[in-house]
Amino acid sequence: MKKVVSYLLGCSLLFAACGPMIKVVEVESLMPAKYPVAYSDKSIAILNALHVNSLDGSVSYADSLLTNMVAKGLKEGMEAAEMFRDYDIPVYNLSLNCNEGYCYELQDVEYMNSIAEQTQSALLIVIDNVEIDQAQQKVGNVSVSIADWAFYSSGKAFYAATLVPYKALFRYYDVEQQRYVANYAAKDTIIWEAVSYRATEAMSKIPEVAEANAMAAEQVGMQMAKVTLPQWKSDKRYYYDLSGTTGYAASVAAGKRNWKQAMYYWGQIAVSATGKKAAYSAFNMALCAEMIGDYPLAIEWLHLAKNKANLPEIDGYISRLQKRIVDKKTIEQQLGE
Repeated sequence: MKKVVSYLLGCSLLFAACGPMIKVVEVESLMPAKYPVAYSDKSIAILNALHVNSLDGSVSYADSLLTNMVAKGLKEGMEAAEMFRDYDIPVYNLSLNCNEGYCYELQDVEYMNSIAEQTQSALLIVIDNVEIDQAQQKVGNVSVSIADWAFYSSGKAFYAATLVPYKALFRYYDVEQQRYVANYAAKDTIIWEAVSYRATEAMSKIPEVAEANAMAAEQVGMQMAKVTLPQWKSDKRYYYDLSGTTGYAASVAAGKRNWKQAMYYWGQIAVSATGKKAAYSAFNMALCAEMIGDYPLAIEWLHLAKNKANLPEIDGYISRLQKRIVDKKTIEQQLGE
């Protein structure tokens, strides 16, 4: 992706038996969505499919409330993402005549296109068949480790949890293609848990049954937003802290996250050194290349490092970079870059 955020952990680290000190760098990498949707730069609307009672034409208050809470969570979760921060994604309610949960209007291309025209949207996200089961609470005692006995003097602690099972269908209609391009049936349980040495305190940390269903519905929407968008994931890298004036200058630059400057200094060592020192500097060059987003160049430096000295971690690093190249292409396709 366009950026890789990284920072130097202030701690140090390991000494190889016959090599330089190793310093760890924590990085954040943008990973593809679990369930990718091609959002690109499309205008988006969220539609709540509210099933009308065939006898009196009404929509139950519970269904309307919970479906709207799912939509609220989906909207907030999407707008929190970088690509939607400047958007105000609208939410609309559709009152539909459905038969045993199947809404014929949603299968009608003309109907869906007319909704898209009315909402001026190129991608319609339909929330349908929302089922939020009645919240349940569990309480009990749990054993604690010996290390915690100073706090839980009896060796027991009180456990409390609120559980809300749910099901919901999320469908993504692309107006240009005039079809649903993705369908995700979500089914899981939202759980809030707490442990305390007092039962009342544990209970106070979890939602009450009366409010849990609406809270769970909002969480369902937020979770769907999360799994359909690329997510940042923390990982660790490291570099070799090489001796000498040039090596010191490179490490200072790396500590300031100035990877291009670090590459300048480590590059000088890479072309002049031999044996393991050349391998260490080439390995560091690979890290710099990764940090500036040039994964193919990073792989080239790792192959060079392997030719100088077969450091045990090189093959694994190459595999991770190859995966990042594939992930980057997947994310670009999803975001239309």
